Amino acid sequence: QTKLVRVKIMYYVVATVLLVLCLLGIPYLMRRKVWKNLNLEIMNNDFDTYYFTIDSLKAQLSMSAFERENMRLSGYIAQDRKDDVEQQLSMMMNMRIKKNQKLAVYERAFYYYLQLGRAKKTKDMMELVRSIDAERAEDLDIQYSILIKKESKYIPEVVAKIDHLWDGKSEMEPQKELAVGTLEYLLGLQYSYKNDTENMKKVFASALKHCAGTPYEDSIKQIMEQKA
Repeated sequence: QTKLVRVKIMYYVVATVLLVLCLLGIPYLMRRKVWKNLNLEIMNNDFDTYYFTIDSLKAQLSMSAFERENMRLSGYIAQDRKDDVEQQLSMMMNMRIKKNQKLAVYERAFYYYLQLGRAKKTKDMMELVRSIDAERAEDLDIQYSILIKKESKYIPEVVAKIDHLWDGKSEMEPQKELAVGTLEYLLGLQYSYKNDTENMKKVFASALKHCAGTPYEDSIKQIMEQKA
């Protein structure tokens, strides 16, 4: 009888462990499926289905509210729905979320306004980032200075960042190409502001190799034509 009791206990222990593993595994698998669907839907511009997926029960069970709203923001930006983007950013900034999530929203807003060339909004977001992470704000300050204010005071800093990623001679790791190309673009812009055509052409020639197929490529070609 004691042996039978032990067998029953062992059965319940095993059954409980299996049940817990299933309960842990289902949300993980569901999450992977939801993320995959969302990525496919936004890539295919199937926005009706995309927003339906975000609001689905599966998404609510497998994703946090912040993640869902962040994906909704991606959709609005992709559709260029400016009013909705503004409302979504405002709503997300007022969500009860962790500090690192606040930082992510502020940075995303910074790059959104930077792309639109909205100086005041860009600076406001940069200062919000600075209020949480001063070091992180330094990189944004460089981009704000170069792309919005069209200054050329960060040449040494940008050169140092490029040198940190690549020695300029050896073969570059593929995952570093865009980062280096972006920094080269920022460096070339500064030379263009100083009318240093020689250094500008040298840097932009390298940037074109690393930024092929990106919006930077068209911008570089346009600047080089203007400075020719």
